[in-house]
Amino acid sequence: MPTSGTKSLEMMIGGLLQATQDMQRDITEIRRDIKDSDARAALSYEQSEQRAAASRAKMYQKTDELVERVTATESAVSKLNADMTSVKEVTAEVTRWKLMGLGALGVTGMAAAALASLVTAYWGDIWRVLRGG
Repeated sequence: MPTSGTKSLEMMIGGLLQATQDMQRDITEIRRDIKDSDARAALSYEQSEQRAAASRAKMYQKTDELVERVTATESAVSKLNADMTSVKEVTAEVTRWKLMGLGALGVTGMAAAALASLVTAYWGDIWRVLRGG
């Protein structure tokens, strides 16, 4: 027959067994939570890597577009420089013609003034010769 000491010992052992089972359940839950957390972290890391890769791809695409635009701009500026060189040559030639024309006009003006002075000075004699007398 069990005595009160035995019953007390059995109750203690039963309590310890229950506590052990509770601890095992808690440990199992903790392990499951850790695995779930690891899985979420791995998934989050993969998603983060995918987002980063997409972002890098977008940046590379924009950089490539920018390089194309800069290349097109350089080509246009180079062509414009070549055109401007020929325009400068034509402008210089027209300026030279203008200066030559002004010089010729000046010479012509002086010659006309000299002729007009000559005609004015000898107008009486010229008029007499033209009237026949």
